[in-house]
Amino acid sequence: MINNVQALKIFIWGLCCCLFYVAAYGGSYSQDSVAVLMQQVANPSDEADRSGAIQKLLQNESPAILPFLAAVQNTALYEWKGELVSAHKNPDTPEGYMLLKKLYPTYATLLDDEQQPLSVSQEELESVRIARPDRLLISGLGVRTNLFNPNAQLRAAAYTEASQSDDIAPELLSWALAHEDNPKVLLAGREAYCYFQMTQATTTSEIKLWGDSLYNTGGSNAFQLLQNFAKRDGVAEEASAYLLSQAEKLAAKSAWMQRIQNVFSGLSLASILILISLGLGVVYGLAGIINMAHGEFLMIGAYATFSVQLLFSNVFGIQSSDWFFLAALPLSFIVAGSAGLLLERLVVRRLYAKPLDSLLATWGVSLILIQMARWIFGDMTAVKLPAILSGGIHVSPQLVLPYNRLFIIALTLIIVALVYWVLMHTRLGLQIRAVTQNRSMSACLGIDTKRVNAITFFIGSGLAGLAGCAMTLIGNVVPDMGQSYIVDSFLMVVIGGVGKIVGIIVSGLGIGISSKILEAFFEAVYGKVTILFIIMIFMQFRPKGLFPDKGRSAEE
Repeated sequence: MINNVQALKIFIWGLCCCLFYVAAYGGSYSQDSVAVLMQQVANPSDEADRSGAIQKLLQNESPAILPFLAAVQNTALYEWKGELVSAHKNPDTPEGYMLLKKLYPTYATLLDDEQQPLSVSQEELESVRIARPDRLLISGLGVRTNLFNPNAQLRAAAYTEASQSDDIAPELLSWALAHEDNPKVLLAGREAYCYFQMTQATTTSEIKLWGDSLYNTGGSNAFQLLQNFAKRDGVAEEASAYLLSQAEKLAAKSAWMQRIQNVFSGLSLASILILISLGLGVVYGLAGIINMAHGEFLMIGAYATFSVQLLFSNVFGIQSSDWFFLAALPLSFIVAGSAGLLLERLVVRRLYAKPLDSLLATWGVSLILIQMARWIFGDMTAVKLPAILSGGIHVSPQLVLPYNRLFIIALTLIIVALVYWVLMHTRLGLQIRAVTQNRSMSACLGIDTKRVNAITFFIGSGLAGLAGCAMTLIGNVVPDMGQSYIVDSFLMVVIGGVGKIVGIIVSGLGIGISSKILEAFFEAVYGKVTILFIIMIFMQFRPKGLFPDKGRSAEE
């Protein structure tokens, strides 16, 4: 017989075992239940089961549920290898490929064997189609699901909206930020989180603490958020003055970063102009020909790059944008150089003694080339940015040095060094300099001036083709893209001194950087007019440019 004391002991022991079981396995049971509900949403026996599963998930307050609900709401839910994932297109991935994120119990971007974000073909994914009425059930969550929207801009906007809402728990913002992998969205989220904590602060010291945290983010919205909070009703005068001072310091810092950004943008623009003008300056100094079709060699180089991209993707089946661009660099030089050589042989060679006729003839050739490009390729195309050149160096939130522009600057430095070496340390360079200074005397000394002219046209046109290849990294490819740069290129040649590499570099840096700085104060059109006005005044005092010829050749 079991007495009452023994029965009580058995009851207490059984209760303790139950509590231990719940503590040890209750979490996994809850997790398993959530996973079952998610599978019911993806593969329901009928629509009622799906709606019921969504309703039960909506009652779960765990933040880990929200990425799944966001994928359902935005029709981004897929099945991949028996696992539910969210998938979205990324500009850095090849056409038809999607980036994958694991939804539950861990919310994270899936990685490949090289620990890089995994992108798979869309054919490998099975889309989970959910009716609109079921997706509307999730709309009541509002900004909560937008914190996990596949669109990065919408996520950034959701953080800003969440910072001004009293219904969002700070724990949710912290959890979302801990799982965010986009740098721009992460910055916007940190700003919103600091602002949210400022609104919840009750003392001046707490307000100052979160104000300092907001200032340290250095984001583009931090200045406005500090000012807005400082001007709110009920904020202590001491806290308001402190936040306004922080906003002023942030504005001064941002202004300096913007100036540096303008100078960097001017350097990349100057690099493009220098690449175009190098060949133009050598040809103009050598033959005295004003080649109005020189800008179209830039266009030819750009379309050569686009054609190589199509060849690699459609014929060779190579989707990586890095390989085609490596092949396009030398090919754009060869194709544009060959076009320049053909122009010299068929048109320019017969017009060396007729500068006005050569100007009109090359202008007509430029119009023909533009229309041919429009007929073959259409009005506008674009070249994919190589994956290795996407992104940039984040010096500060206001100052980002893009890899593509850094590459253009580095490419220009290499090309300038090669051209200088060819002109100063090779037999061909000696002949080019001799013909440039005195054509008749060079011919008397046995130099084949026609051969030198042809080679110079090939090199000059090829350099413009390289500039066109570089231009595809920062802009679209259009038939008349060369005409936007031909005037600036001629100005650089005239300002620097005919045939002077150093003059072209100095004038290119001056025009490129000045253009970007003036555009910051005026509109682009007025900035260009101001540059032309300054050049007109300069040419009144230095008609032969910065580095004119000296000696007898300059007097002839």
